[in-house]
Amino acid sequence: MAKRKNEQAFQDVSSYSNGEGKKRRKGRRVRIALQCVACLLCVIMILFGSALIYISMDVISELSTTTITKDPALLGINDNPVVDYAQDDSIINIAMFGVDSRNSEFRGLSDVTMILTVDNKHDTVKMTSILRDSLVYIEGDGYGGAYYNTNTKMNAAYSWGGPELAIRTLNQNFGLRIEDYVTINFVNMAAIVDAFGGVEMEVTADEIDEINLNLRNLIWEVEDQKNQDYYNGIENTNYPQVVDSDFMYATGDVDTYLLNGNQAVSYGRIRNIGSDFGRVERQQKVLTALISRVKNFGMAEYPNLVKKLAPYVDTSLSINDIIGMLPILATDLSVERISVPDPDAETDLQDIEYDLVYNLENAAKRMSAFMFEEGSPYWEEYKDIVEASKK
Repeated sequence: MAKRKNEQAFQDVSSYSNGEGKKRRKGRRVRIALQCVACLLCVIMILFGSALIYISMDVISELSTTTITKDPALLGINDNPVVDYAQDDSIINIAMFGVDSRNSEFRGLSDVTMILTVDNKHDTVKMTSILRDSLVYIEGDGYGGAYYNTNTKMNAAYSWGGPELAIRTLNQNFGLRIEDYVTINFVNMAAIVDAFGGVEMEVTADEIDEINLNLRNLIWEVEDQKNQDYYNGIENTNYPQVVDSDFMYATGDVDTYLLNGNQAVSYGRIRNIGSDFGRVERQQKVLTALISRVKNFGMAEYPNLVKKLAPYVDTSLSINDIIGMLPILATDLSVERISVPDPDAETDLQDIEYDLVYNLENAAKRMSAFMFEEGSPYWEEYKDIVEASKK
């Protein structure tokens, strides 16, 4: 039976998307990359915890697992990719999605779309962030029997068809062979940071004002979500809770503070100080601080940490899949990150009616070189660009 085309207009309904003019355009390019950090570290902690799986099976008993198709054609893996495939069994790519919702469901717009590369050859964990406003081609089955065949923002794919359509979109547009995913619901972001004991950050007085502003905004957002859930008949008790002690007071023009979960989330959402690049810099500082805390954990502490994180994650990875990634844990692993697009790498980048438009084929070649290095057919051509674009 022929599939019915049902191209639907895409409407962005995520938080903080109701600004005006240039401010709105800037704010929507890089959406709360702090949440990307949570997604990455959640996966890394699952990997660490799985090393102890035989002596502590209950560590990941609350991990939500979802089976998706393994049919390469349905996942957008085909004989005519946009770029040549790189092959290396020691390098694994996993899609990671951060869903922007204020309840406990793993559905909604994927404000964060990333690819986690577990590179056992180079003892490196790599993050490739695909900006949510990237204009991509979405083609495939969605929820409710819908079929899509249109060009729109990257974050629409997950909202329309969940992880399968989002993975298919990544594979089709960027010449990848991804078969598995991990999704985190942002409502639990603060709990994840708290599971790490918070993050120590150098924060300015102006940034503290913005943290407090974002805490107040979070209170309003949660109340709005509660009302929506009530009218939609959704029973949920897992909402972020902002308490008086979350609000901060500056002790000087700049000082070092231990930020708890709500404070760290609010820090990563600052949009009124500096450009998008300033916001990314703050988020990278949070990443560095979290990784530093991970390195200070002892092996005996991993099971309890992972048990705290597991309820906040949905994944297609099986226990055997996770165990297969363990070799990297015996190394002094490093973390590298690139963004797509990157204005310095995608020199043809245009912002057209809130869509980020650039040459996807060239971006896919850069991604291949970053993920597979000398194993990529584009390594020699793109290695200098890759090194320059690493975060």
